[in-house]
Amino acid sequence: MPNVTVIVPVYNAEQYILFLMRDLENQTYKNVEFILVNDGSKDNSLEIMENYIAKNGNDRFKIISQPNSGVSSARNKGLEYSNGKYIIFVDCDDRLSSLFVEKYVNRIESNSSDIEVFSAIKVNDRKKVIEDGRIDYSPIASMNSMDVKSYIKYFSNLQAWGYLFCYIFKRELWKNIKFNPDIKYQEDVLAFFEVLTKYPHIKIGVNKDAYYYYVSRKDSALHTMTSENAWQFVEVDDSILKLVSGQPSLKECYDFLLALKMSSLMIVIVTSCLENNDYYYQKAREQFINLNKHSKYISLKIKLRRKLQETVIRLNLKLIIKKLYARL
Repeated sequence: MPNVTVIVPVYNAEQYILFLMRDLENQTYKNVEFILVNDGSKDNSLEIMENYIAKNGNDRFKIISQPNSGVSSARNKGLEYSNGKYIIFVDCDDRLSSLFVEKYVNRIESNSSDIEVFSAIKVNDRKKVIEDGRIDYSPIASMNSMDVKSYIKYFSNLQAWGYLFCYIFKRELWKNIKFNPDIKYQEDVLAFFEVLTKYPHIKIGVNKDAYYYYVSRKDSALHTMTSENAWQFVEVDDSILKLVSGQPSLKECYDFLLALKMSSLMIVIVTSCLENNDYYYQKAREQFINLNKHSKYISLKIKLRRKLQETVIRLNLKLIIKKLYARL
């Protein structure tokens, strides 16, 4: 029985799936299964994966095919077939250090934690894999585990994120928890908070080290987002607030998570300004102004930034919002 399951949703990945499969093949940690969920790919992804496995004879790879149903459904399918004690989620268009699985597993076992989170390296070219930035957890990293309340506060302060490839989980945490196939954006964040609110007393370890290479693509979902798409961020935040309010031990996190919703509302405001979509602009503007006075911030810098944004939004200075888009 494998100790670790790595779940990889695959959809139309013929241009880059071989890079990832080679990285998985080269992992130094061997007691692992790689579940590749072919989500109804219309290109040659399935054939490429099958040929690679047949050529290399590696029985750690398992391919599961399903009709195209989206990344959430694919992850759910991977969870259904997983056998490992630990779960790691990987995106099919990214790259991995050969130490990726080994370091994740060693840390969660040595720390006796329930979840470990690592930094990740941003790259623009999957062939050269040259660092272009980081998903950086070093400001909150520690040798000691933290509780869920502390992690949620860091999350609300934009010092922690829902990128699932940064995490390794005990598999038992995902029992009876599913990704919502109806959500296109932030589905990972919502599922993650379902875990946190169902198990509010677990231990979370945070690491500064990075063994995952996140490849930024201009055609990714976030780069083609409309203001209607962005509103789903707000809807997910509302679902998270509901989850937290229903867990007595986490109620003190509620006002901090309002600050997280403020960030999502700002995304809608910026996107709607760029699109000249007055409907979503006014919808987000009203909530932004009303919520800012109730939100709690652990960072004075973010609190002051939100106050400045509120002033600009109150005055309806849309041209300034457009010009400051990159900074906001």
